[in-house]
Parts: sequence; C-alpha cells; structure tokens
Amino acid sequence: MLAVITDPTHLPVLEDAVLGTSMAIRLQRLARGFGLGVEPPSKEVRRGDEVELLISVSSTRGLSDLQAGIICTERYEATTTDSEGRATSTTRNAIAHQAWVPIERTPGTQSIHLAIPFEAPFSYEGSCLSFSWEVAARGRRSLRLDAEARRGISVLP
Repeated sequence: MLAVITDPTHLPVLEDAVLGTSMAIRLQRLARGFGLGVEPPSKEVRRGDEVELLISVSSTRGLSDLQAGIICTERYEATTTDSEGRATSTTRNAIAHQAWVPIERTPGTQSIHLAIPFEAPFSYEGSCLSFSWEVAARGRRSLRLDAEARRGISVLP
C-alpha cells in the first residue's frame, strides 16, 4: 500500500520520544498542499540486501532537494545519577545508520534502490536496547520545516 500524504490526518504518527508532540503537529501541518509518499519493499529484507522503494510525488510546489532514504534508529536505556545519588532511567535515541539519495523533482512514481549494509544492526525490540528501521522520502522547504513521509520496515539478520 502506497502512503501518499495529501491530508495531515494521513501523516504517520511520530513518536513523542523522537520528535516531541509539538514537532509532530508541525509536520502534520506541513503535509497540507502537497503529496509525498513512500512504499516500503514488498518482500522481507536482510542485512546486505538491496531495497527497492517506490517514491510518489504528486506535487512539487514549494519543495526542493527531494531525497529518499533508509534510517535505523537505536533506542536504549540510559541511567543518570544526580548530585544526591538518585538514579534515573530514560530512553534515548540515536541514529545507527542512515543513507539518503537525491530523487527527481517531478510528479509521479519513482523507483529507488538502497543497500542495507551487512554490518548494520537488524531489527530488534528488547527491553533495554532496540533497533528499528524506516524508509523515508523528504523534501526541503524554504523557511519552513522539511516535508517528510516515513514507513517502518523489518530487517532480518
């Protein structure tokens, strides 16, 4: 199923831990007036595989520097200790891998191929450490937040 963003209610829900509520709301507002979408691969992917993405652009109004990419986010538990010796656990995020390629600034559907490095982590959901993968399409907007469409994928070992 192709995720085409033409209405802010169709924007994928972004985790508060990653962007914060106000950022997610701003990204939803940016979705008005243009269509940018990404379809993840239809088959399972493994580390070392090449992934085919279908990028859909229905309008380029106000967009520049269109890119397609693949992102692996690491989520981990970190413990900090305050000056009184009290420990606090929080979940932190870091980009474990990302790769972006330029795409044509023309309306329509484009096929893009990206490689998942063999040495990259595979998808894993643990209690203290997790790795999640997404495919994305984004476009720069002058004097505004970037427009972006993301879909999660699973990467096998």
